[in-house]
Amino acid sequence: MSSLRNDIVLEGALNGARPAKIWLRHIRRFGWIYAFGALSVIGTNITESVVPKIVQHAIDGVSKGDLDVARLVAFFALVLVVQAVCRVLWRVTLGRQTHEVSAKMRSLLWNRVRFLPKERLETDLSPGEIMNVAAGDAQTARFIFGFTLVGTIDFIFLIIFNLFFMLTIDVELTMWALVVVPVLPVIMDRLARKESRQHDEAQSSLSNLTDLATQAVGSVRLQRLTRTSAFWIGRLTESARDYRNKRFEVQKTALSFIPVTGVAPLLSLAVLIVLGSRKVLAGEMTIGAFVAMQSYVLLIQGPLIELGTIISEWQRSFTSFRRVADLWHAAEAPLLRTGGEATAKATDPVYEVRDLRFAYPGRERPVIEGLSFRIESGERVGIMGPIGAGKSTLLQILAGLERGYEGRVDLRGREIREYAHAHLRSVIKVVPQKTFLFADTIRANLSLDREMSDEEIWHYLDIAGISEDARGFPKGLDTPLGEWGLNLSGGQKQRLTIARALAAKPEVLLLDDCLSAVDTVTEERILRNLDRELKHCTLLWVAHRDSTLRYCHRLIRLEGVEATA
Repeated sequence: MSSLRNDIVLEGALNGARPAKIWLRHIRRFGWIYAFGALSVIGTNITESVVPKIVQHAIDGVSKGDLDVARLVAFFALVLVVQAVCRVLWRVTLGRQTHEVSAKMRSLLWNRVRFLPKERLETDLSPGEIMNVAAGDAQTARFIFGFTLVGTIDFIFLIIFNLFFMLTIDVELTMWALVVVPVLPVIMDRLARKESRQHDEAQSSLSNLTDLATQAVGSVRLQRLTRTSAFWIGRLTESARDYRNKRFEVQKTALSFIPVTGVAPLLSLAVLIVLGSRKVLAGEMTIGAFVAMQSYVLLIQGPLIELGTIISEWQRSFTSFRRVADLWHAAEAPLLRTGGEATAKATDPVYEVRDLRFAYPGRERPVIEGLSFRIESGERVGIMGPIGAGKSTLLQILAGLERGYEGRVDLRGREIREYAHAHLRSVIKVVPQKTFLFADTIRANLSLDREMSDEEIWHYLDIAGISEDARGFPKGLDTPLGEWGLNLSGGQKQRLTIARALAAKPEVLLLDDCLSAVDTVTEERILRNLDRELKHCTLLWVAHRDSTLRYCHRLIRLEGVEATA
């Protein structure tokens, strides 16, 4: 975060600036880079425009018999060298900005998304939407910070220089050759607006497809058990077809630029050939000048054909940049990034809950109401109750993840909502019902951002009862896991998740029915290990089986809105 604070893109995003303003601020912030890059592109344009004049001079010199070949070749070689140097310079300036801004945008997206309220992540900001913005939109938006600017500068100045040299040769012929050009911008603008709208619709469709594909992959085992794969195939096919059709419309509009931009240069060339040949025959123009005029018309043809692509890139890039900026501007959850107090020192009680009441938005009946209890340091407390009684919700509140409750929840003598999120996470670890494992090795899933020796990792795997399984894998700790741990059984995933929580050495550990997929023999071994190893850790354990909670000092029973401790 600190390394990005000085970047104007981040500053503009955090201040809620619109995409165009963020873009302008970035250009000003790195003005010397953009100025040097622009001069390099202009230098390239000048050298390209000089070449036809060299050809004109050579042809006319041969005709008159006064050509200095050595001087002409030396000058031509110098032009080519300067052109090559200019091309390298704009690539290492403007081209590099394209890639650097891409990395900054993605860093900022991650820095913002991880602090968004969970309500947003559970509703309109699906994983598919976030992935599409971070991958697709950021990839498209980056070009307006570099390569699209190169194309725009190249178009403007190549046209200017070519037009200048054409006017120095023959003003009348130049005017006739370019008479159709002024019509192009009007047609281009209409096509660009249409493409921008279609691109936005296509990106939204891609977000839906990505989100649906994520759900399908995550539920692949359930599909096999319930034989519902045909249903998912149908949904994915329909969503993919929708995206294909929308993307096809974008491509059709983009291809429409080609005939529009291609007709004008062809007409210009036709006019030049008809009128220019007459002037040559009449002795009003030299053959060298006629060849140079043809070269300039052909040189202009490139930028005119690229005009459609350039306008299209500006529209699509700013459309994608708006989607990126919308995510940048999303409101963060209070206390997730900054604010709040550091956690207090270890004191009794660890938790003191008084008159706790919680109801989900849109539901009149509360999940929890009138709940009070006290938990001392090092105590083991089991939480039981029927489905829907609020057990998982209670753990979310005690973890500081759910803050929309009434009543009071004190952690070490202070209301838990007063603590900063980062400090809570350093003290409290949660093992949820739904396990999550990264597509990485066992070692990486356990250590995360901490430096851990193999001995430490095996120690925690042994406590969680999964060391024997890990040793049986061909690569041991370096065994790669599939996304969500698809190549592990349900019990193995639960035990590995417990080991990961233990490796963080928590002061408070909240376990949400995380041994439901483990057999009773393995469960007993894990319970003994936890009871032995977690002497100084406060433990709250949600479970449906009485056997799971036999090492607990006492139980809290939830019965709908009535609870006893």
